[in-house]
Amino acid sequence: MIEHLPASEHEWLEGFFVSPNELSWRSLLSGSAPAEQAEQVRRWLAHLGAERANAPLVLPFVRGGEVTGWYATTQGAAGGYELGDELKAWLGPTWLSRLDRVPSDAPDPMAAALRSRFGGTVYRFTGPDAAAMRTIAGRLSDFAALLERKPRVTRAQIRPVGAIRGDFERALLAGDETQAEAMIAELKQTGRLSEENLKYLDVRLSAGLGLWPQIARDHWLIKTLADLALPPQILADLIEALYRTYVDEVEASGDPAALREAFTVHVATPYPKLFASRRGIRAPRVVKAFALFEQMQPTPDPAIVASLLALLPAGTDTAVFEPSPVAEPKSPSATTLDEADEAFDDGQIDRAFEFYMRLPPSRKTISRLVSCVGTIGTDEAQDRLLALLEGYDPALLDSLAPAVAAKIESLRQSQTDDAAPAGADRTPAAAVSPWLRWAEQLQAGRNLAVAERDVQSAPTNWNASEIRESSPLAQQFADIIGGLDGEASAIARAAVPQIFAGFFPDDVKASPAAKPIASLLFLLIAVSDTLSRSDIDLLAQLTTLLIEQGLSSSEYVSLMNDLEDVQKRIGSYAYLPWSLDVAESLAILPSPSDEARDARLRLFLQVLGQAAGFAHRLAPADLVSVDTLAKDYGVGSEAVNALKREQDVDDVAAAALPNLEGKTIGIYTLAEAAGSRAKTALEKLFPGCKVVVNSDLVATTQLTNLARTADLFVFAWKSSSHQAFYCVKDALVGKEPIWAPGKGTASILRAVLDRLN
Repeated sequence: MIEHLPASEHEWLEGFFVSPNELSWRSLLSGSAPAEQAEQVRRWLAHLGAERANAPLVLPFVRGGEVTGWYATTQGAAGGYELGDELKAWLGPTWLSRLDRVPSDAPDPMAAALRSRFGGTVYRFTGPDAAAMRTIAGRLSDFAALLERKPRVTRAQIRPVGAIRGDFERALLAGDETQAEAMIAELKQTGRLSEENLKYLDVRLSAGLGLWPQIARDHWLIKTLADLALPPQILADLIEALYRTYVDEVEASGDPAALREAFTVHVATPYPKLFASRRGIRAPRVVKAFALFEQMQPTPDPAIVASLLALLPAGTDTAVFEPSPVAEPKSPSATTLDEADEAFDDGQIDRAFEFYMRLPPSRKTISRLVSCVGTIGTDEAQDRLLALLEGYDPALLDSLAPAVAAKIESLRQSQTDDAAPAGADRTPAAAVSPWLRWAEQLQAGRNLAVAERDVQSAPTNWNASEIRESSPLAQQFADIIGGLDGEASAIARAAVPQIFAGFFPDDVKASPAAKPIASLLFLLIAVSDTLSRSDIDLLAQLTTLLIEQGLSSSEYVSLMNDLEDVQKRIGSYAYLPWSLDVAESLAILPSPSDEARDARLRLFLQVLGQAAGFAHRLAPADLVSVDTLAKDYGVGSEAVNALKREQDVDDVAAAALPNLEGKTIGIYTLAEAAGSRAKTALEKLFPGCKVVVNSDLVATTQLTNLARTADLFVFAWKSSSHQAFYCVKDALVGKEPIWAPGKGTASILRAVLDRLN
């Protein structure tokens, strides 16, 4: 052990084993030192190094051929007091006659050698006689042996909160509740979350999974959160949940009176504090809710209502939101200071801001406007205020309270910092699109920390419609983000959940013009060093999205090549259902040319080739899926038979299927083609079994009866309606459905087999 120490350790050891210590380093290296003394040294030096950095070192001091004392220290500056306590516990006053901390200025070469190497506290101790010395040596030997058996403490590296939060948002996009909950658990382990943060995560989890009624029906949760200064995303989630649960259906009826009543009873009256400020959120249901809330006021402001309705997507029917004829709308020019003060005192910050902006300037109105901007927290409100102040009398601004003047100066500085530097080549499109402004900010490497922060609220606050509906703008955005490198590229990759949610929201049909952005997202995910289950689920979604948007032959072949690269990295039995589900989607969706069909065939053959490596693990459900897909792709039956031949006889016997004759299996999925294929496969696997597939978008009697009466009920939750989810949940009455982790046939079959086994 001693002879194998790094050369860097020899210097301080030579300084320790030197006169007046009669045990020399040279004798230890040559093997001429007494065996008992050399063993003591070897035993403790075995703890030297990074793997045992928490272990102390205890080395002997020899005089007259006998060990007459020891020096002890820690391998670092920390832990000195604990070491003293440990020595007292092991040896105690029974055996010790002396245990001292050696002062840093003491003329002790042994202590100086230890301190120069480790920088920690050094102890010197001895016993009263030779018998005590032998006992101490034995107990120290036991102590060293115990430390050898002590498990190594490996500290799990705590990832940055931003990285964990990004993985959490990816899991939500993929509909992976298990992974999302795992990310919440990891966030808790950081110790940096308050009780409010934990509540926010619970809301985000339910909203991300589309469990809107679960949020809306938790009255006390919403009541509690409404009193807080909520982040825009959480405010959007709460209002969205309330609107979807209580107002959506009434709005669809087209009855303005019923709409206002439902909104008043279920949303505005119980939770008025949610409507203090919209915080720049542009989500359609949130905008509608604020428009309705304004119409509830004793004197609704038509300008505020009109400005809100103008934020709704083009083509939205706003007739049902027209002001009630009973209410007497007020003119903007008739706004009074009392009305503005009343709105401000009532906590209606957006309304107060609009009113103060219309009033003649005064110290009070400016102070209140600055306060409103602080609550609203958007660049738009800040820019409007600063533009207004430009036209005010400088003497009035000079008379402001120092605190107000300081806040205004801070807003001006923030506006200057965020602005493009002089001479910057900002495109005209970036002047109207916050997404393109963000992309150009990353491209220029300007205020990257601000860019990383601002994009977090982008899905709720930034309008993506200009880019989403314009192929040139979408291509421009994709080219900029795809060409980034360094820190800017890392920020863009981390923002994948925000880009995905902003450009491809659940309730907006994807536009073919946005195809470059879907391709960009596929690339940003696929080039990641590691691919999580959430990542590959997102890649499957993007694959379907891209093909449905329409791909040229070359684009299709390029996509297949990218999928082949992904398949090489994740090809395993654990991911086989994903691979087969993707192959099934490709078989069902159109391909533009013979070359494209050859490319998707190569991908399927790659999956088959990988499956041959774990053929002994394949279950009957896997083989049924492969057999069906082989027919889709025109692959001969010998390929599937080869996989069957690779199975062990014992494995086949162990996989014997139960008898489900006379039983009913219910399947709920919105992917009707996958449901039909799963029905055929299950009826083939279980002769005499009845399989019923339901794809209703809302709660229906048929779905309720199926969930209640089926012996096994499969819920493909990644392809489902949330109204149907609650219908099924109520109908099962405590029974647990079979959760299919994917949308395709293979995932459904694997889920059923896993439950039966």
